Amino acid sequence: MINILQTLGLAFKAKRILIGEDIFVALKSNKVTLIILAKDVSENTKKRFHDKAKFYDVEIIEAFSKIELGEALGKGYVSAIGILDIKLKDKFINFLESR
Repeated sequence: MINILQTLGLAFKAKRILIGEDIFVALKSNKVTLIILAKDVSENTKKRFHDKAKFYDVEIIEAFSKIELGEALGKGYVSAIGILDIKLKDKFINFLESR
């Protein structure tokens, strides 16, 4: 689990992932390939992200907590991550399937 969180941290520094409201802007231009939503977000936030992901036909996965995602990216709390890179998306999905 630590390995995939470290990978997310490196991808954030390389600007291959987005966090927060920036995800909605990138969804409109079809740049987001996967959304990772923290397990402990509010129902309102969960509904908002699921509705947008369904509308733009983007896969959404609920994994980790806001604290775990935030620590991986060097932030406080992170509710959602938008992955822009298709290879990173594949790596993350393979990781989850192997768990």
